[in-house]
Amino acid sequence: MDRALLWRAVADVVRGLPALHVERLARSVEDAPAPKALATGGHGVLTDLDRAWRACPVSGDVLAGALRGAAATVADLRARESAELVWTGPTTSAVPVRQTDTVLVQLLGEAAREILVVSFVAHAVPSVVDALNAAVLRGVEITVVLERSAATGGRVNGDSVERIRRAVPSARPHVWADEPDGSGFRGAVHAKCVVVDGVSCLITSANLTSAALGRNMELGVLLRGGRLPKRLADHFRALIERRVLEPG
Repeated sequence: MDRALLWRAVADVVRGLPALHVERLARSVEDAPAPKALATGGHGVLTDLDRAWRACPVSGDVLAGALRGAAATVADLRARESAELVWTGPTTSAVPVRQTDTVLVQLLGEAAREILVVSFVAHAVPSVVDALNAAVLRGVEITVVLERSAATGGRVNGDSVERIRRAVPSARPHVWADEPDGSGFRGAVHAKCVVVDGVSCLITSANLTSAALGRNMELGVLLRGGRLPKRLADHFRALIERRVLEPG
């Protein structure tokens, strides 16, 4: 029996699936006296776990305990504050950085309760749209803040709100209906960030476009744990409650 292979498969599942899914999986196997078929849904990490469990036939309560222990460890590590550079563009050997599109999709895949997305402009980037809709299927609430189109008083050619509404129908888009100041200028939504469950956030120069996520030179930081992700989410929540940000 190759228990090391099984524990690696458990670790991959816990890293790759939301905590709620891991707990459901643990409940589904804990009473099994021997390996049973797992509902993989075509998910690679679950397929690997199914294969590893059959190769190392521990009881279901042992596997459930391993899943829960690994999940608790991952949750503890994610609760600890950390910062990581995120980059789009030419790379060097001077500083190891991760690509913006990869980090963003992974971050969206970790969401269990809520996602906040803020961007000046948004296009229907397939990988991001897929990750957002997958989050919806997990019961995640998605709030999106965008700049208004030029046709409705904003500064974006084209309607990002309508693009998001079509691509992710369950998302709740909001806009900033800023009034002109004494000089006649209006403010614009120029912030870009993604906050997941109030525990992780990506603050970035990149808009939600294919160019920004894959071709431009863009820089950001991924923060995990600590107080800042929740404070950022609370700030935008307060702007929505005060109607500074209005439904789009």
